[in-house]
Formats: sequence, C-alpha cells, structure tokens
Amino acid sequence: MTSPIPEYLTVPVIVGIVLTLIGRWSLLRDTIVDRLINRAIAASLVGMLLRESWFEHALTWALPGDDDTVVNLARQLSFGAILLIVSNLYGIAKLWDGADPDRAYQRQRIYDLVVATATVIILIAGTPARRANLLVDQLLGRPAVVLWIAFCLPVGITAVLVGRICIREMLTGDITRQERAVFVVILCTAVALGFDVSTIVIETIGCVLTDRPVLDPEMHRKAWSFATSTFFAVSVSAVPLISTLTVRLGRDRTGRYLRRLRPLWTDLTAAVPEVVLDSTTSRGQPDPAIRLHRMTMEIRDSLLHLRRYVTIDDADYQDPQVYTRRIAEAIVAKAAGRPPVDNTAKTKHRAQPGVRDLNAELHELLALAHAWPQVRGQITTHGHRRDTSLAR
Repeated sequence: MTSPIPEYLTVPVIVGIVLTLIGRWSLLRDTIVDRLINRAIAASLVGMLLRESWFEHALTWALPGDDDTVVNLARQLSFGAILLIVSNLYGIAKLWDGADPDRAYQRQRIYDLVVATATVIILIAGTPARRANLLVDQLLGRPAVVLWIAFCLPVGITAVLVGRICIREMLTGDITRQERAVFVVILCTAVALGFDVSTIVIETIGCVLTDRPVLDPEMHRKAWSFATSTFFAVSVSAVPLISTLTVRLGRDRTGRYLRRLRPLWTDLTAAVPEVVLDSTTSRGQPDPAIRLHRMTMEIRDSLLHLRRYVTIDDADYQDPQVYTRRIAEAIVAKAAGRPPVDNTAKTKHRAQPGVRDLNAELHELLALAHAWPQVRGQITTHGHRRDTSLAR
C-alpha cells in the first residue's frame, strides 16, 4: 500500500533513519545485539521506501513491466521488509531469553528463511490483488486471509515471546524501578502489537465469511501504525548512538572533566614526567573513564612530588587560589634545581593510605584546575612539555 502519510512527515523520518543507520554501522556494530538492531533499522528503511509514492515511481522507471504491477509488487514487498524487522527483533529476544550467543547467526539464518518463505506466500496470495490493481483489503477473499496469516503469525509469535520475557523479568523482583518501568512499556507494546495482529486476522476472516468490507479498506490505519512504530523504534535505537557520539566528541561529563583538567595535568606532568603511567602497550585511545582515572592519579602524584619543594600550611590547602600559587612556586623551584625543603614538621594534610573518596578528590582537582590559569604565567615549562595524546 502506498503510504497515506504526507511526505513532509515521512521524508524527515527517512532521513533520520538513514543518518541513524550510518552512525550505528560506523560506531555501534561490535556486539550481536547491535548488529541485529542495525539490520532491523535497515529493513525499516526499505519498508518505508517501498511505501512512498515517489520511490514507487522511481521503481517504475527503473524496472521493466507494467507500472501498476511494479507499484503493487513494491507495496506487497513492504510486508516482507516488516517481517525482516520482526525476525531481527525475535533474534534479540531469544538472546534476551538466554539463547546461546555463539549460535546467534545460525539461528538468525533460520529466522530469515522463515521471513523469506512468508514473503513468498504473501506475494502468491497477493497476486489477485496485484492483477486487479487493488490493495489486499480492498479485494479481500481467501487469498487475503492467507496473506494476513502469513504476515501476522511471525509478528504475533515475537510479541508473545517478548511479553513472556518481560513478565518473567518483572516477577523476579531483582530489578530497579527504572528497569520495571522499561519492562512495563515493552510489555504494553508487545500486548498492543499482539492484539493488533490478532484483530487483523479475525476481522479479515469475519469479513470474508460474511462478504462485507473491512473497516479500513484503504489500510490507512496500518500505514500510520507502521510509520509511528518505526519512528519510535529508530528514535530509541538512536539514543545509544548519541551517547557514543558525545563520548567520542568529549561532550559527555567525563569528556568535560578531561578538558577542564588538561591544562593542570599538562603543566604538572611536564614538571614531574616520572609520574606518568606507561601507555606503550595501549592500543588506540583508552576509554574516557580510564583516561580520567589515569589523569587524576598522575595529577595527584605530581602534587605529592612537588610539595617537597615548598612549605604549604594546612590553611593553604583549603583555598585553591593559594594552593595553586604554592604549586606554581614548587614547579619554578624544581625547574631551577633547588633542593627539596625540610617538611618533617610541616603539615598534617597528607595523602593517607587506604580507601579514598575518589569523587571528592576529583572535585578538589577540578577546583584546582579552575584556579590554575591564573598562575600559569608564573611557571616555566619549556623543555618539559610532553605529548598530551592521553588527555585527548
């Protein structure tokens, strides 16, 4: 069926699907679930295109045969695209249900074979409607019953599986309120989907037996249902993509912390290069959280080393402005080759062994980093600069 949804709504959705698919195939394809999601999004793109009149007209220009035949064939092939979405969702659900991940692709080939078989049945059962240049629900008859059973059965089985898993997870009791809310939403979606496909089959059988038309022969409701479901599904799948992009671009919270600490880290590790952890065995860029942890450790170790070159009172630690000036003085003293001062009876504010409040320590270092630009002019780090690739 050609989509009754106006192009000013469908075209942005299709563009969003394309962008999401490109982004996910570039950044999110490492796990089995990610790849199945990407396949489902690709199938949704095909399904959306096959329902668009401008795409159908392009097919009539590119493919041989009568224009009406090509258009009607595209309409019925869109059912196969929807079933391909369902087969990938079923594969994800089976993994969720505890199926062996090592056999995921073997199982998926079977699911795809079922989809191919159902699509062939749909095309065979849809032949009378194609010849009459009508939609399936406009012509009805026994072939329509066969077509809708072939289409709705895989959808219904998937909905039952997903609903059963959601109920099982919620009955375990070992989930958070947020997880329970997610399961409730998924369960409601599965129930609505199962009810919808059951209604389609029952209505079609009833109308064929009583020789009366269906309530929506133009199939507008089905088109809106598919487009709406696709929009929300792709929107949800875009969330981890956006999260990954923000991490890659350093726009997440960890990335912001790294950028704020970088000037302080650069100057301190240039003054005390021996505290820098060895990264020669690392492949590529470390995880941002790992980089932040390493940066925090290296800043802390640098501060411990530089304290030996100045006298710092306990009160100095409480004021980031004063503390940063003392550290700048220590860098200058160390660079000038001065010996460490006698701190044996100096301060009680020392790093203590054992468990530390890493979150509190991070915020203390962020306060120092905020005050650090005001004292950078006091220090000379020429000849001590090092590659800052770790902080990028």
